[in-house]
Amino acid sequence: MNIPAKLGTAVVAGAITVGGLTAAPAEGSTAAAASWCVSTHHWTGKVTHNLWVTNNCGYAVTYQIKRRGPDSDCLTVSAHSSRTSWWQRFGRQYQGIRWWCA
Repeated sequence: MNIPAKLGTAVVAGAITVGGLTAAPAEGSTAAAASWCVSTHHWTGKVTHNLWVTNNCGYAVTYQIKRRGPDSDCLTVSAHSSRTSWWQRFGRQYQGIRWWCA
């Protein structure tokens, strides 16, 4: 009697796993699509951090600057353009970029 119940649980667990695997590559492919046509350059001055984002894609790209303390708002770079951001150096170390924010 327990065999059909265990089999049903295994089928549901397998369906959840397959659904999770199909969602991951789609998200990864959008992040990869941004990385080949978008470049970033970060440098530190005496009192500021600076970030230059260049978008060579044919579409707009959104990103968020991750840093210690409050992160930036969601920023947009139009197609074939650049955007520069700067912030106070002390207490807000640069930690990276999060692509495709909403």
